Parts: sequence; structure tokens; C-alpha cells
Amino acid sequence: MTDYGESFASALAAELRAQKARKKVSDDQISQAVGVHRVSVSRYLTGERPIPMVVFADMCRFLEVSPVKVIDNAEQQARGDA
Repeated sequence: MTDYGESFASALAAELRAQKARKKVSDDQISQAVGVHRVSVSRYLTGERPIPMVVFADMCRFLEVSPVKVIDNAEQQARGDA
């Protein structure tokens, strides 16, 4: 992965963590809502593992945030605009 790709993936995980905090939900609640193991959710949100697109979409829906907004915010962070 390129430096930008790594930065973007890290920023994407950070943006999802911020949305998780905004909604005041746990990894376990996300896990149940999107149908993946809690440990996987934790690894996605820490940036330890890449987030599959279908899981990303389901997480955004559960967190009631537009995937486009999450991606835009992550891109700005990765470019250093934020």
C-alpha cells in the first residue's frame, strides 16, 4: 500500500471511530448490527485490518452517516487538509 493509501485507511478508521463516539455505541452493538464479530469491528476501527466495502456501508448505515461524508472527511485528513 502507498503512503497515501495507508494515511487514507487510517483516516477512514478514525472517522468511523468519531462517528461511533458521536452515536455513543459499542463495538458489540456495531458487531450485532452489521453481522461481523466484535473483534473484527475493533480491528477495523483501529486500522489493524482493512474494512470490506460491504461492512463499511453497513457500519455507516448503522451509525446514520453518509458513506460519502466519511470518505470525504478521511480524504481531507489523508491529504492534510483537515
